[in-house]
Amino acid sequence: MKHAFIAAIAGGCIMASPAFAQTNNPSGSTKLSQSECTNLWQQANKSGAAGLTQSQSAAYVSDFKAANPDGDTTIDQNEWLAACNKGLVHSSSSTGTSSGASGSDGASKPNPAEHAPTNRMDKAVPQMVPPSKTN
Repeated sequence: MKHAFIAAIAGGCIMASPAFAQTNNPSGSTKLSQSECTNLWQQANKSGAAGLTQSQSAAYVSDFKAANPDGDTTIDQNEWLAACNKGLVHSSSSTGTSSGASGSDGASKPNPAEHAPTNRMDKAVPQMVPPSKTN
């Protein structure tokens, strides 16, 4: 009986393991659909040029060298789509990088009334006051 139970648990673990597998994506980002790739190409290439330089594509391409297999100075649309299929192209808003300019100047401070701590009953927690000293 013990052996059957252990075998059932082991079998369940083996069957569940593919659900936790990850695809091998060199950039670590989510792979975009073909239409998303095309839309990003149009967004990045507003002038309609034949290709994008490394600086023009920096907001979208995680590895310019890998996305530019012919080694020239630009990525054309075919290279862009191939790089997108490899997961090297991402939406500029999903890079996870930031210049840090927003909210970093320290001039604006949060309003405690807007962000007051709450207890489990969603009521504001009273202000903590240190005990008065008695001599």
